[in-house]
Amino acid sequence: MVNVIKQLVSQEVVNQRSYGKGNKIQYITPHQTGNMGIGANAQMHANLQSNLNSRQASWHYQVDDRMVIQSFEDDVMCWAAGDGRGPGNTASIHIEMCINADGDYEQTINNGAALVKMLMDKYGLDRSRIKQHHDWSGKNCPAQLRAGYKGITWEDFLNKVDGVQEEENFGSPSPGPNQPKPKPKPVENGNSIVDYLNAQGIDSSFKNRAILAKQYGMNNYQGTAAQNIALLEKIKKGVPKKPQIAPKANLNVDGKWGKSTTRALQKALGTPVDGIISNQPKNSVTNAFYDGTIHFASGKQGSPMVKALQRMIGANPDGFMGPHTVRALQIYLGTVVDGVLSRPSLVVKEMQRRLNAGTFVK
Repeated sequence: MVNVIKQLVSQEVVNQRSYGKGNKIQYITPHQTGNMGIGANAQMHANLQSNLNSRQASWHYQVDDRMVIQSFEDDVMCWAAGDGRGPGNTASIHIEMCINADGDYEQTINNGAALVKMLMDKYGLDRSRIKQHHDWSGKNCPAQLRAGYKGITWEDFLNKVDGVQEEENFGSPSPGPNQPKPKPKPVENGNSIVDYLNAQGIDSSFKNRAILAKQYGMNNYQGTAAQNIALLEKIKKGVPKKPQIAPKANLNVDGKWGKSTTRALQKALGTPVDGIISNQPKNSVTNAFYDGTIHFASGKQGSPMVKALQRMIGANPDGFMGPHTVRALQIYLGTVVDGVLSRPSLVVKEMQRRLNAGTFVK
């Protein structure tokens, strides 16, 4: 069976990013995310939906090379087809397949095919009911399958659906009960850290690579090509540094986010320490800060510290503080989730407590 992880969005998100319940479930539409960024995996896209996607868009499932996460119940009419209240949005289940550069593209396609097969069997649909986004609104999606990226065409995908066998690992043949599991072969050449870790039987996800980076003395790991090459070299040498003890702050736990709290957060995240959150827009969140810690400016650059924070808590890493980032921070810290930064704030108090204890960064 396909193992589907349920991370269902709140009713508030259902209300704001869908037509609600009533999906007739007559079709299945596989998409591709269009995001090849490092770490743009199923978990990141699920978090994006849980935190109220800033785009007027939604989909039921997201799939990568390791997992399937469900965000909306099948009977919800998601906004994914671009045809308004046409059959694409109101009668189809939508699946986003990730194309992140640090993932295994072909395995993601296999996993997506296995999920489509499972849903077809569940709802009694045949191959003719598998549609492209292009069929609904003319958009070039799924773009990579339509272009035959890495030698896999749309027809190949449909053939995978036809031939898929539902196994625990999403359709890839598993060893039989009397067959030993194949041992991973070490990779001696090449600069792909994902391939190297997979060959060693080590979790190659962005989260685990970030943990490895800390163990090998690399701070503020963001999964860039240069960082991946450097980390791979360190791993091959096999001399990890002792894990660094997270810096402890000495903050007044008052719920007021000013320059001292920003400095402590910058230290914890390994970004430049100046007490300033740079290049921020004026909004309800940034107006709630204290002590001139916010630097207001227009533009698309954002703050390096905010980007690092967003990556850690699973928010969209755009570098700007707003309700979506506050909501993700509240989820991360286990406080009331409303996307509001009060003056003073409960979520800031909890962040200050953890910064003082050295436990904010997990």
